[in-house]
Amino acid sequence: MDVIGPIIAVAGTVFIALFVSIFVIEEGVRRGMRKARAEERAELADMEAFENDEEHVD
Repeated sequence: MDVIGPIIAVAGTVFIALFVSIFVIEEGVRRGMRKARAEERAELADMEAFENDEEHVD
């Protein structure tokens, strides 16, 4: 019965490590999505500015 304590300690440590890693991965995905949306908005703004410049040239 002296084995139960270390098993519970290891299981708790593994659970906490999994929880933290999932949180870190989720935050990384959020930042990546935010960055991708910002880049897409910047690209669309550049395209719109280019179209507006072409309209003024004519």
